[in-house]
Amino acid sequence: MAREELNYYAQKYPTYKEFVTDVSTALSSNWNKLETYDLTPPGWWSVLRQHGSCTVNDIVGIIAAAYLWTIARELLTKNVFKPLANASGLAKKEQKKAPECMWKLTVSTIAWLYSAFLVLYQYDVFYHPSLAIKDWNLKCTVPWDLYIAYAAQLSFYVHSIYATAILDEWRKDSVVLLVHHVFTILLLSSSYLFRYTHLGALVLFFHDFSDIFLELTKLTVYLKTKGGVWETRCENLSTAGFIAFGTSWFVFRLYWFPLKAIYVGAYVSYLRETEVPPFYFFTNGLMLALLAIHIWWFKFIVVMAYKVSFGKTKEVKDPREYQKNGVTRNGLQKRKHA
Repeated sequence: MAREELNYYAQKYPTYKEFVTDVSTALSSNWNKLETYDLTPPGWWSVLRQHGSCTVNDIVGIIAAAYLWTIARELLTKNVFKPLANASGLAKKEQKKAPECMWKLTVSTIAWLYSAFLVLYQYDVFYHPSLAIKDWNLKCTVPWDLYIAYAAQLSFYVHSIYATAILDEWRKDSVVLLVHHVFTILLLSSSYLFRYTHLGALVLFFHDFSDIFLELTKLTVYLKTKGGVWETRCENLSTAGFIAFGTSWFVFRLYWFPLKAIYVGAYVSYLRETEVPPFYFFTNGLMLALLAIHIWWFKFIVVMAYKVSFGKTKEVKDPREYQKNGVTRNGLQKRKHA
């Protein structure tokens, strides 16, 4: 791609229609460029060995960091979050739920602030997404600030598989959440292996922000159980938090994510490269799969908004949680013995 054309796409902001048309054109055209061997496991392995950049130290470091995340959560939960929940005057059920919210709120806030620093200031890929692939080089060294982001986020999602399956409260979408974690790990891994790291930072930026409002809103819902003035104030705060959560989910994950990150990864890279980049379909396929999951999750937000707006429910609550007692981790109701 000529410099002038890249500068044009650095400023271009596609519509949804252009997104669908351009991305489908790029995927179809690049698919036709592939040889039969490229579509087989031996072909994938050959590309991975030839172009992938990863060391044993990287793998060991991710595993060790995932273990450290688990230890950090246990220590903070025991020494900070549980004491805070117990001292807050919450009902017993909410006291058990609050530490999980506090942990996720802390991690999401720190993660998003760091990714915001990278994409808004350090590399300017939010306002000019095409810069994420401008200097792409398979054998380049990942800058230390991006390496920190990748090491922290990848290890956290490895930890999150264990946390979702074992530590967290089991919800209606927990299986989908596990699938989301696996897809995210694969996406981060492939983008690191093939040095799409600037694009990866942009993806991370779009995915952490709404989680902040989700956990804040859940905490205000829990605080309503204290009754009195807390119930009235937190009712208003939970409603405001839910609006902020739903709005940020749509803007960050359903608007900016496809029109900036996926568009650049699938279409602008297609214009820039004469050959199909390594793991092009794998990386973009995972981003499209994540988009599909976000659309599915958005259903819960729309359902809750409908219920609140039309008086079907009197308060904001998490529709993913099982409301009955005795629900097991696979979501099935326990039988009561006589």
